[in-house]
Amino acid sequence: MEKSDLMRRKKFKKKKMQSPSITVIVLAYNEEQNLPRMLRESVDWLKENINEWALIVVDDGSSDGTRAVADEWAAKEEHVRVLAHETNQGMGAGMKTGIQATRTEYFTIIAGDGQHPTPELAVMVPGLQEADIVTTYHRNQREIHRRTLSWGFRKAMAWACGIDFVLEGIYLFPTRVAVDDIGLDRIPGNTFFFSFELIARALRQGQSITVRPMLVRRREHGQSKVASASRIRRIYGEIMDFRRRLAREEAS
Repeated sequence: MEKSDLMRRKKFKKKKMQSPSITVIVLAYNEEQNLPRMLRESVDWLKENINEWALIVVDDGSSDGTRAVADEWAAKEEHVRVLAHETNQGMGAGMKTGIQATRTEYFTIIAGDGQHPTPELAVMVPGLQEADIVTTYHRNQREIHRRTLSWGFRKAMAWACGIDFVLEGIYLFPTRVAVDDIGLDRIPGNTFFFSFELIARALRQGQSITVRPMLVRRREHGQSKVASASRIRRIYGEIMDFRRRLAREEAS
């Protein structure tokens, strides 16, 4: 950990009483091996640093022991809930399920593989003092193909909606804006493009944004379920659809 990041985390602990209420939505699909460490680290950090918090695990139709791991945590920790899809529906569907169940001021969405550590919220929460939404970029660079994908998505989003913003890691978002101001049903996509459209719509409505650096880890078990060629094509299709829907909305 860099010295500057360590200092920010120590400073954050002194401001615990000023932190807003936060729900961590954990998206899990066949993460039986990664989820135990991720949940332990998340619960420990939230207990120590956030006064009012919740953790919602969304099991997106896993075929392994993911649900059992999550249920075990819910049974022993009152702030942990488990919601489950009978079949795999995609990351966007999991995000919507988690957000609909959120009762705190803010939420963040984290994959159950543990690559984006929940303690990185220590760097992000202070950003809420200067903006409505906090996004992140990876301070330790990831593989070249992921950096290329991030750049490509960013350019495609700027083309689609006329707004350029950075989103490589997790983000903090006001629940009221997502549920009441935008409306989750307004975003049809069920891939992780949901997050991009959610933020883009918030910015188009006048919400402010700031970006913070965060640590990203290598996945310990299994393979990423995001960066496949078929999923990338699907996401770019959703970007095209978003552009068309915006054009229709502006014309009406």
